Amino acid sequence: MTGQSLRPARWLLLFAATSVIWGSSFLFIRIAVEHMPPSVVVFGRTVLGAAFSRAPGGQAPGLPRRAPGHHAHHRGDAARHGRAAFLTAWGEQHVSSSVAGILTATDPLFTAALALWLIRSEIPDRKRFAGLVIGFAGVIALLGIDVRGDASELHGAGAVLLSALGYAAAALLYRRWLDDVPALAVTALMTAMSSAAFLAPAAAGLPRHMPPASSLLALATLGIVNTGVAYWLFYLLVDEAGAATASVITYVMSAVALLLGVGLLGEQLTAGVVAGLVLIALGAWLATSRPAPQRPASSDAA
Repeated sequence: MTGQSLRPARWLLLFAATSVIWGSSFLFIRIAVEHMPPSVVVFGRTVLGAAFSRAPGGQAPGLPRRAPGHHAHHRGDAARHGRAAFLTAWGEQHVSSSVAGILTATDPLFTAALALWLIRSEIPDRKRFAGLVIGFAGVIALLGIDVRGDASELHGAGAVLLSALGYAAAALLYRRWLDDVPALAVTALMTAMSSAAFLAPAAAGLPRHMPPASSLLALATLGIVNTGVAYWLFYLLVDEAGAATASVITYVMSAVALLLGVGLLGEQLTAGVVAGLVLIALGAWLATSRPAPQRPASSDAA
């Protein structure tokens, strides 16, 4: 009885912690790239995340022996995640952390759109199609009102959108090819592969002078907390509350990124930011929603 009463509090705590940690990533990325190039930020983040995944607190189960084709999928997934992390870091050199956080919330929109092509069973109904339209209208509102056609900001926003597309594609391919592999083990492997891929670019891009303590602390936090700890908590949340509940983090973390960017970095709360956040969150929720279970007499689209 006591265990059952504590269970909701447990998953709510996991949900809140993961949302805040991932939402704060954009703040720390922004601080880190002020004094370090994106390649160094990605390398440092992934190598620290990989180290944590093998530490006692976040011990990842081993990967099963697979055919060479499955290992190719692992490498492909790692490459997509590495490029997506780099694009986010590069983009935040040109856009605010709050804008980057809101644009990253398009991940579920891209997932829904790609699923129509990659997974034939995903047939859009009116509600989901409306969600895609509303969500991408939010992107247009955010870019049109807040960015206002500035070339460098448009390039930065485009990089963040490509990053969200990369994460969406990686998630779908994971679901299609690697769904029977422990997720935390895949995370450990992907971070290790990504750090290896960015070793040479990071070495070539090392800053000539020691970055300030704020940037180094931001990078360390990104690697240990926002990568290693966050993924560990996320998979605990999936086990505790289910994948559907865990997916709502995408909408919450963009609001966290906005609050932190405005409150701690002094970023402006503009009409474009607010409109983009509302429309993208609403569209993503509609686009990823599933029909309610039907009675046995009718077909179930779940």
